[in-house]
Amino acid sequence: MKKVFSTLFIMVLMVSAFSLSIKDGKIFDENDWSVELKEYNSIVLIDPSTTEVAFLLGAEDKVKAIGHTSRSPIWPYDKTVNMETVGTITKPSLEKVLYYKPDLVILNGMITEFGETLRGHDINVLTMSADGIEDILDNLEISGIIFGKEREAIEMAQTKKALLKKIKKDIKKKPLNMKGAFLYSTNPIMGFNADSLPGQILEIMGVENITNGITAARPILSPEYILKENPDFLIGAMSIKKPEDILNANPMINKTNAGKNKNILLVDSSKILRPSPRIIEEIESLYKELSNINN
Repeated sequence: MKKVFSTLFIMVLMVSAFSLSIKDGKIFDENDWSVELKEYNSIVLIDPSTTEVAFLLGAEDKVKAIGHTSRSPIWPYDKTVNMETVGTITKPSLEKVLYYKPDLVILNGMITEFGETLRGHDINVLTMSADGIEDILDNLEISGIIFGKEREAIEMAQTKKALLKKIKKDIKKKPLNMKGAFLYSTNPIMGFNADSLPGQILEIMGVENITNGITAARPILSPEYILKENPDFLIGAMSIKKPEDILNANPMINKTNAGKNKNILLVDSSKILRPSPRIIEEIESLYKELSNINN
């Protein structure tokens, strides 16, 4: 059975294009770093999304240590908080990583220079990244090989894709017909553009993102612009701690539909920014929450 799933998996890889790719028996990342296509048994994860994948697949026994986050905790929260750590995901310790003698280290895209240092110590390194929802699910399948969970990964990817299809079908039947935005900060007021994961989430939910047409990755939204676009809701993330932070950012926000109807919400940043397969359930949850607000 395992050989059947492995053969099916390789066929999937041959017709897919995403952040991780397979060629000549190796896994390549966006930096063109490569490692052998095989199961690894002593892994250090300095990427929170891959840490979540390890637990989703039941492969946490392969993980010797992780990088912790300073803001949003890593799911499953009660387990990751007690795991061995090599520091934070932005400032890991070389000494601690070397201590665990990993056969593979998986990084986030913010610390490429640290990855080069590890490669200089002859350590296998991959950078995990995803530009879209499909990339997340494709990376899940590659992680299945890395963690020795090919069958589980393929089945999970198929389940997530089926759920995403159902969500889109539900949204088509009951569209939100709303305008809105996820906000990165309030001083200045910054949003996320259409190409970001938060932007893609809004697109899937059929929400008109008020940042559409602005080229910056995190566009600054002037109060006048927000008033002109008149969003039905605004959702704060990152450093925004309470809805009042958004309402107090500028009096004009109170004149929008979002302000008048008190449709100012908060979301844990990891739910819209972390490229974990759990993002599919978060899309469903956000859609249901937005379906119940005043419009």
